[in-house]
Formats: sequence, structure tokens, C-alpha cells
Amino acid sequence: MWKDFDKTNIPAVSEMAAFVRSHYNSQFSQMPYWADVKTFWDWRGISIYRNDTMIAAMGLLIRQLPLGFTIFYAPRGPVCDRNDPSVWQELMSALKTLAKRYHAILLYADPDELDSNEDFREIMYKLGFEETTDNGFGNIQPQFVFRLDIASKDEDALFKAFSAKTRYNIGLAQRKGVTVKEYSGSDNIPEYVFDSFYSLMKTTGQRDRFYIRGLPYFKGLLNALQNDSRLFIAYLNGQPIAGSIEIFCGNKAWYLYGASSNEHRNAMPNYLLQWIMIKRAIARGCKIYDFRGVPGNTSEDDPLYGLYRFKKGFSGVYTKFTGLFSYSFRPVYSRIFELALRIRRVLNAETRK
Repeated sequence: MWKDFDKTNIPAVSEMAAFVRSHYNSQFSQMPYWADVKTFWDWRGISIYRNDTMIAAMGLLIRQLPLGFTIFYAPRGPVCDRNDPSVWQELMSALKTLAKRYHAILLYADPDELDSNEDFREIMYKLGFEETTDNGFGNIQPQFVFRLDIASKDEDALFKAFSAKTRYNIGLAQRKGVTVKEYSGSDNIPEYVFDSFYSLMKTTGQRDRFYIRGLPYFKGLLNALQNDSRLFIAYLNGQPIAGSIEIFCGNKAWYLYGASSNEHRNAMPNYLLQWIMIKRAIARGCKIYDFRGVPGNTSEDDPLYGLYRFKKGFSGVYTKFTGLFSYSFRPVYSRIFELALRIRRVLNAETRK
């Protein structure tokens, strides 16, 4: 049995949220509150039951296309035993019904399953999914991350496992007088704090040449996630020099965004911020701290090698997930849509040159 619902169905939303938080495959982007972050998408929740017990949940983002068509995207979903083919068959039955209702042409899904999980990959192929792999950040979600096991670990043991340079830089930030202020998403965060963080984000985006979202997005993110989110600002002599956002869901914590000024980078505020976020994750009883994306190419010649080296210093496990999976409900329209996407990527790449 399955049911679908929107975010106004409070009992169904609460039940799904409790299930996602309690599951070993918990994912923040599969929580119902993600609908309030991705405001340019519609959202639909799907719950699968056996004997009146929920066994699977999927948060589905729905994007409108021309001519009345849509695409589905389940970010890092579904939340379930993904190695159970029968669960996937029940999910696909629900998705195919919804695809007819919403005139969907494609479903995208990118669960955080290890690339080595061939049983999972075989299930997806048998269901008719196709997989797209990437060597960096080209997929919707990063395929390569660092993950730190913090289950039942004390702070001293974790700190001693960091590289010598990482431990030194954390201490250096403290000796130089870097201080950190922390704000929960459930707090009434002052406007000047958001302004400081966003100014740091813009500086980082310009320096490292990546696109950043507008200030309302970050405000909406913290407001939607409430106590499941934290905003950190690092100061030196009263001046904001770095910032970060950490989020929690169930047994995991994620480093979602980070930023720093061009000045005082030698004070190593980002190292101290990471250590504080790891300690917050421990205090919340998390088992995994996820540093998020790093490049698939670990050569020192890669432009993102510095990011890889920074995260590697905290002694997490370099982790490769499976790629982005797509399922076509309408093959002809799907091919046209994906061809248009490829053309747009080429044009955008040429524009940036």
C-alpha cells in the first residue's frame, strides 16, 4: 500500500519526517521541510507501507516544463532498504501512477549508495534506470565526498586522528584569537549576521569562480530547517572572516556551505569551524559527519585539489557514490529534454570562457 500527499497534510508529513529521521539511510533532502527550501519546485511525499508499517519514503520535487510536462527529482532518495527489490517495485508502482497524473517524462534519483554496491546497481538496471557518472561536481549532487565516522567516538580520539597540519591549524586559529558564534535556524538570527555570511559567500564565489545563490535562499534554508541547522561565523578582532552552515538529519550531519574573506586566511578560521561543527555533530549523537563534495580527480594538478587536501586532513573516508540514475516515463520526450540540457551546458560553458 502507498499514499502520496503534499506539505499541507500535517499528519502524513509528521509521520514521514519521523520515519526519515529514524532510518539508517536518513537524508536531510528527503525531509518534508525540503519543500520549503526548493520553492521553485512542487513537492510530493510518498510513503510505502506493509502491514500498516511504513517501510519506505520518498520526497519528490516536481519541476514544470513547457507544454504541461514535468520532471521528477528525488534528491538522495528514497529512504528505505535500497537493496530490497520488492521495495523498489512498490515505489515504482507509485511513481508511475504519479507520472501519469503530473505528465512526467523523467525521474532523477541519486541515492548516497556506495559505488561498490553492485547489488543496488543491478536492481536499478533491472527496473529500467540508466546511470550517469561524473568525475567531479557535474551531477546534481556530489559523487565524491569525505565521510568521518563519529559513532561512539570521543573528541580527543577524533582530534588525534587528524593530520598533524590540521591539528596545528586548529590550534593556530585559537592562538590568533579567532572566535566563533553559533546560531540555530530556530533562532531569530539578526539581519547583520546574515549580511556578514552572505558577504563572505560572495567573496568566496568570486575568488573560487563558482555560482552562489541569493541571500533569500540562505535565510529560507535556515528558517525551513529550524533546529536541524546551524550557522557559524568566525571573527577576528570583531571582524567576520569566515562562515559555515551545518545541517542534521537522523544519524548524520553535513557541512553544507562554507565561506571566507580574502583577508586573515592565515588565521585558519575554516579549520576551527570544521572542528566546532564536528563537535556539534557528536553532541547530537550523529554517527557520520559528511564533508560533502570533493573532486574525483585527486591529482595535485586539479584546480580543486586544495579543497580535497583541506577535507582529507580531518581523516574522513574518501567515498564514491553511485552516479545519477534516470528513469524515462516517456522515452521520446525524455531524449529531447536531455538533448536540450546538453546543448544548454555547452552554451553556458562557452559563455563562461
